[in-house]
Amino acid sequence: METLLANLPYVGLVVVLVLSGFGLPLPEDVPLIFAGYLCGIGEANIYIMLPVAFFAVLGTDLLVYWLGRRLGHHVPRLPVIRRYLSEKNLAKADEAFHRHGPWVLFIARFLPGIRTPVFFSAGAFKIPVRKMLAYDGSAALISVPTIVLLAYHLSDHLDKARKIVMRSQGAVLLVVFVVVVAVVLWQVWKRRRAAALATPTSAEPDKS
Repeated sequence: METLLANLPYVGLVVVLVLSGFGLPLPEDVPLIFAGYLCGIGEANIYIMLPVAFFAVLGTDLLVYWLGRRLGHHVPRLPVIRRYLSEKNLAKADEAFHRHGPWVLFIARFLPGIRTPVFFSAGAFKIPVRKMLAYDGSAALISVPTIVLLAYHLSDHLDKARKIVMRSQGAVLLVVFVVVVAVVLWQVWKRRRAAALATPTSAEPDKS
């Protein structure tokens, strides 16, 4: 049980990164930041987390690449990932490959909205796996350690911010409640005023 709990941060990171690569509406930078934060507060080991994060990111990219290589452009019909592999996104990825060549694999690693369709298209176009590893892997060697280590070194500040937010949560909820009530009352007053102005005035009596 203790071993399972000790490995939970690493397993959780891998699972979330894989799901993020296949349509989970969560940028992969978020779990990477959280991973660095956990290391900073002593809940995980930074020397284990870094390689786990790198290989999880690269492995997910290669899995998307493999799907493109095996299934071509038929996979966008699957409801799970068609949000990111729409015909529009694939058309953009195709155009990027024709304009920039394999370098788009390096650039895509830093562009959250285009990663999945680009790596999928790389497989569909039968880009050699060695190029996928070289360009995407070199970009991941830059982006993944940078994000994780930045969160790791800023974890103390992030923890202080979290504690401040928790302490002030009641005050924040009160402010939100007051604002909502004020907006509702303002809308009610506007409607009543508009209704009053729209009501026709009674005709004056005939003096003739």
